[in-house]
Amino acid sequence: MYDHAKRAVALILTLVCLTSCGKTGTSGHKWQNSDTLNEWQMDLLEAQGLPTDIEQLTPSQKRSIQHIYEMINYLNEKYDEEFVYAGYVEPGVMDEETLYAYPKQFGAEGGKNTVEVTLDEKGNFTDTYSDMGVSSYLEKLIGDYVREYFQSDEIAYFMTVNASDIKSMDEVKNGDFNWDIGVMNSFFFSDEYFTAEDLEKFAPQFAKWLYKHKIYSNNHLNIVKNVDVKKATYSNRDACYKIENNVYFFDLAINQKRVATSTSENRDIKRYDTEEYVNKELN
Repeated sequence: MYDHAKRAVALILTLVCLTSCGKTGTSGHKWQNSDTLNEWQMDLLEAQGLPTDIEQLTPSQKRSIQHIYEMINYLNEKYDEEFVYAGYVEPGVMDEETLYAYPKQFGAEGGKNTVEVTLDEKGNFTDTYSDMGVSSYLEKLIGDYVREYFQSDEIAYFMTVNASDIKSMDEVKNGDFNWDIGVMNSFFFSDEYFTAEDLEKFAPQFAKWLYKHKIYSNNHLNIVKNVDVKKATYSNRDACYKIENNVYFFDLAINQKRVATSTSENRDIKRYDTEEYVNKELN
């Protein structure tokens, strides 16, 4: 995978609160200290090839399985639906304790529906879950706009919701997200049909559209070679991210106050006032 992740981090750091909006927490969570394992915990341990007898677990493993259960149970109870375990990162000097899961009714979809549970600075649970109806609507809205703009389906598109305060479609009026959702959009354009100039002309128009719909976003526009982008899916997209297939990229990050851009030809991040940038492009 090429430096897609580094580019994302660089742009995120230029926009205050771009991915911090929307995370919600509980109040005063206290970890339990149980001497027994329940059926769910034993099933997970068995699936991971670990002992299902608590006495045979190391102190670290005991702590982890207890925390994993409490974190996923937090999701189940908060949203009144079942979530499936997808991964866990232990707390460390460089790592934040994190549970990865996805709602059972929607499936993993190659990681598209992954939800993260972490702890805030007060030790309370916080999560990145948003209503799947909202995220599906937004993904279709963005995908339709981009494909209609270019009048082409030689484009692969993947969206990740970073954070959201929107709990249902009732809160979205006429496509206005009120800056209450933050997403990462990754587009892959075939080099047989698109040029760097195409993306450079499109980026300001896309910024205006995002501003109109009030969508926090980090957007990665990539021209790739040797990839059949029409066949790329969430479960089959590795070729899109291979460094040897990358021809050109244009990155655009936007919130209600700032716009930041960079390209593969000029990686120095350029920053703008959002209204100034958008109005300038309108003229």
